[in-house]
Amino acid sequence: MKVFKWPTITLLIFMSLLLAACTSKTNGPEESGENENVEPEPITLKFLHAHGIDDEGFEKQYKNPIEDEFPYITIERIDTGDLDELIAKDEMPDIYFVENPVNIKNYIENELVLDLSDLIEKHDFDLNRIQPNILSEHRTFSDGNLYTIPLSLGLTALHYNKDIFDLFGVEYPTDHMTWDEVVSLAEKVTGEREGVQYHGLQPAFPSILYDQRGITFVDPDTDESRIMNDEFREEFVKVLQTMERLASIPGNIPKEESDAFLFEWGDQFISGRNVAMLPLWQLIEWYTSDETFNFDIVTYPEWEDLPGITRPSKAFSLGVTATSEYPDDAFKVIAYLLSDEKQIEWAKAGQASALNDSEINKHLFEDLIEERPHAGDLNIEALTKQTPSAGSDHYSEYEHLAGGIYDNMVREIVEEGKDINTVLREGDEALTILLEDEKAKK
Repeated sequence: MKVFKWPTITLLIFMSLLLAACTSKTNGPEESGENENVEPEPITLKFLHAHGIDDEGFEKQYKNPIEDEFPYITIERIDTGDLDELIAKDEMPDIYFVENPVNIKNYIENELVLDLSDLIEKHDFDLNRIQPNILSEHRTFSDGNLYTIPLSLGLTALHYNKDIFDLFGVEYPTDHMTWDEVVSLAEKVTGEREGVQYHGLQPAFPSILYDQRGITFVDPDTDESRIMNDEFREEFVKVLQTMERLASIPGNIPKEESDAFLFEWGDQFISGRNVAMLPLWQLIEWYTSDETFNFDIVTYPEWEDLPGITRPSKAFSLGVTATSEYPDDAFKVIAYLLSDEKQIEWAKAGQASALNDSEINKHLFEDLIEERPHAGDLNIEALTKQTPSAGSDHYSEYEHLAGGIYDNMVREIVEEGKDINTVLREGDEALTILLEDEKAKK
């Protein structure tokens, strides 16, 4: 019988272990690769989107691209915003679309929100890609959390009718004009010509001035009216004085209008063509539909002490519900929609990107310009020359009560000629009563 010496045995054991290790290393990637190539189990993600898009548009913008990118995912649209109805039917979405950050509160109240921080970290999503003021706006309405991620950038502009300026022999508006400068310009293009009354500037709704300054009516710490607060009273005075100046231009605001400042989203500007300037969310696609309409845009009017700041973006956003069985997959969908590739595609179609990369928004309205070459003459760059206001640091849950109070304050100044001090005092009293009534219900 042959006897092995210990050195020989040791060598054989070492070679066996080495062979096993090599075999393991050889098989490892194949096994891993096989696992990676296994198609995930098919799932359906319910996508709540009930704002301004039909089924065909939803399929083109969301459903088809998502399903192409993730073959195992089927997107099912929910097109009702009635959360009470969805909860009653137990038909909860996985992904939800919010058209305005203020509406996040509806999901908070129904305990449907999910703080995305863990998913953002888990999937290595870089929040620095998104403009900080827009993120801040969304955190403001989310108790400092991040329940939704901004999907786009709301665009504002000062639209102006070139023909009216030509008629009055006045130079066109320019980028980065202040509210004082724009009001002074409005005085020069208001008046009657050949039996037609022209209006220099008519705001489409009352809030176009105050939200740009980040003003809030209700103290978020005390839930009390701050209209007569020493610090904030001056803010309200500044805004109302500008409204008062607009109303004091003879012929600028038609007194016979019961809702003088509530035109239907710029319809008067294009249909009547007797309004020289309109500060509003950009309406390029609508206004370029008529090639005979000789208009252009510049940056939204700015406050002198807030140069380069326009209104809050009120950007579209997407969130994942706390009830979703597939939060990781839902978040992957959101991250995909925020990829540079998708954002460029949407910018070409006219939806501005909330991403920090300025190159993306250089593609704005390329599809429209290809279809309507005259749109290429517009000052489209003006749409992205300003930074959206981040708004207030945080809001009271009762802030929404102030909307009607402010509208009434504006009407009393414009239509009744009330002095600002009286309007502020009465507004403060009315808001205080509303707050007390609302608190008593809890």
